[in-house]
Amino acid sequence: MPKKIYPERVKVKSNPLVKEVWESKLKQKPSENKHISYSQLNTFANCQRQWYLQYVKKLAPYQASIHAAFGTAMHETIQTWLEVLYHGKVKDAMNMDLNALLYDNLIKSYKMNKAMNGHEHFSTSEELNMFYLDGKHILNFLKKKRGAYFSTKNDRLAGVETLLYQELRPGVKFKGFIDLVMYNEVLDEWTIIDIKTSTSGWNDYAKKDDNKIAQILLYKEFFSKQFDIPIDKINVEYFILKRRVPKDAEFAAMERRVQQFRPPSGKIKRGQAMSLMNNFVETAVDNNGEYIDKEYPTNPSKWGCNFCAFKEMRICPDAVLG
Repeated sequence: MPKKIYPERVKVKSNPLVKEVWESKLKQKPSENKHISYSQLNTFANCQRQWYLQYVKKLAPYQASIHAAFGTAMHETIQTWLEVLYHGKVKDAMNMDLNALLYDNLIKSYKMNKAMNGHEHFSTSEELNMFYLDGKHILNFLKKKRGAYFSTKNDRLAGVETLLYQELRPGVKFKGFIDLVMYNEVLDEWTIIDIKTSTSGWNDYAKKDDNKIAQILLYKEFFSKQFDIPIDKINVEYFILKRRVPKDAEFAAMERRVQQFRPPSGKIKRGQAMSLMNNFVETAVDNNGEYIDKEYPTNPSKWGCNFCAFKEMRICPDAVLG
């Protein structure tokens, strides 16, 4: 396991904000105010009734998932690698055994999810091994193409799991964690990166899903306010890791294990994301910062209900079954 990279080792040349962003998570303390996360907003936007049952009534059973365990393991592996790459030595980073690191992180993540699942197994050794092998392919691809995605010439790693705390209204704050924050010294630009794991990448439907894209737009808005950075100097990117790629792809891009997606993040799009958030707060949170206990409407659909935690519990009268 590589040594922990400390803030004082962060390379700062033209912009001292790089170090400030890196050190920010060490200085911030959890607020006692009500925290609103993107996960809550996304649930509320898809189905208010589901949000109510999950966050107000707290009836949702814990749902362990190999996809979630794998996603956590990949996040931790890549973030550790990048800390060494940018704050240590490139040679050391390229000599790291990322496959071994992934294996350790995957086992740790699985055990944690298993404990939260009542110590019940939620996968098989065969499935775990399949996900591990997929992860190895992704990491090998990243190492081979490192310069195309993570250049050390002008880019600096300014943040890993950068904590955002921003007031939505008195007594209510937004809380989020940015996977990666990069700073380009030549362009004087920042890039907020959200890492996603996916079976085969995002299709056009996923890219046009305003609820899905709202996450990184909110991050951009609040990152700008928290660090007083001009918003037009902040880029956003989804860094999508693909477990599967076609063997005989028609185009070379389809064979890549990484899909980079930079959604539109101008004033109009950010305004739409903030409207989603403000509507949620106005509808579901009272003046004391407490969730409002009332009847919330459902938004039944075959797709939405199929992935709802309450489908099998039969406590939603409008659920679309089958």
